[in-house]
Amino acid sequence: MRILDVTSDKSIDNVALLLTKTEATQLMSYLESLTKEDLDWHYHLNNEDYSKEITIALYDESNLTIFSDRCKSLIIDDK
Repeated sequence: MRILDVTSDKSIDNVALLLTKTEATQLMSYLESLTKEDLDWHYHLNNEDYSKEITIALYDESNLTIFSDRCKSLIIDDK
C-alpha cells in the first residue's frame, strides 16, 4: 500500500477517510471492479461538487510502465 498526499507531494503512512454512504458504495464498486477486471487500473472517487478526490489504483511492482515517474518512485521506495 502506498499513500501519496498529492498537494504536498509526500508519502504518508496513514489517512482517515470519512465517506458518505453514497461515496462508500461507489468506492466498494470501484474496488470490486479493480479486482475483477483487467480493463481499468485506476478510478477517481469524487465528492458531489468534485472539490475532493481519492484516486485508487492497482499496481504490480514488476510492471510500472503505466505510472508517472513520481508514482513509480513512491511504489519502489515508499517515499
